[in-house]
Amino acid sequence: MIGQTISLFRYLMLSILNRRLFLLVSILLIIAALLASFITELAIINSHQIASSVLAEFLRYSFVFLALLLITSNVAEDFEFKQFERLLTMPISRWQYIAAQFMTIASIVTLLVLPVVLILLFMTSVEVALYWAVALWLEMLLAGLIGFLAILSLEKIPQAMFFSLAIYLLAKLSELISQMLSESVYLSDGGLASRFAEFVFSAILHVIPGLNAFARNDVFFEPLDLSTMLLTQLGVVSLYSLFLLAVSSIDFYRKEFNF
Repeated sequence: MIGQTISLFRYLMLSILNRRLFLLVSILLIIAALLASFITELAIINSHQIASSVLAEFLRYSFVFLALLLITSNVAEDFEFKQFERLLTMPISRWQYIAAQFMTIASIVTLLVLPVVLILLFMTSVEVALYWAVALWLEMLLAGLIGFLAILSLEKIPQAMFFSLAIYLLAKLSELISQMLSESVYLSDGGLASRFAEFVFSAILHVIPGLNAFARNDVFFEPLDLSTMLLTQLGVVSLYSLFLLAVSSIDFYRKEFNF
C-alpha cells in the first residue's frame, strides 16, 4: 500500500513540475528582490527591516496564490480527464489518493519555501529566517489543504480559487474584523439586523483559523519568542489540517464516479 501511494505521489508531482513553474518562481523572486531594493532606498529609518518585511509579504501572497493554483489545477485535471475512474479501477483506495495529494501539497509548499529562506538568510538573522520559513511552510500547507477541499467539493478552478482565497483572507483579517464588530456593536442601536450580523461573523471567526496560524512579520522589527510562536502555529495548523483531511476524505468517498 505504501509503495502504491508513493507511486501515485510521484505521478502527481510529475504532472506539476515543469519549466514554466520554475520560470514563474524565478520571476517572482526577481520582482521581490527589486521591490526590496527599492524599499531600502526609499525608507528613511529601519530600511533593512522594512525591506525584509515587504519582501517576505510579497512572496507570502504570491506563493500562496501560486500553490492554490497548482493544487486546484492538478485536481481539476483529474476531474476533466476522468482520471479518478482510471485510478479507482486499479488496486488503489480513495484514502491513498488523499494521502498522495497531501504529500504532493507538502512537497509543493517545500519547493516554494526553500528560495524564500535562502533570500531571507541574506537579509536578516538566521533565527528569523528559519522561523519565517517554517511558519510560512505551515501557513501554505493550511492554505493548500483548504484549496484541496474546495476543488474536491466544487470541481471548478475559479470557484475553488475564490472560495480558498476568501477563507484565507478572512482568516488573515480575523483580528481586524473582530475589532470592527466590537466597534459596530458599540455604535449601533442594538437592532435585530446588527445583532444577526454580529452573530454570523462571530460564528465564522470561531470556525476559521486566527492570526496565530500565520507567519508574523513583526519578527523583523522586534525580538520575539520565536519558538513559542512556532509551537502555537504548529498546534493550530496540525488541528486544522487533520480536520480538512477528514472532511476531504468524507467528501471524496461520497462522490460517485462513472466507470
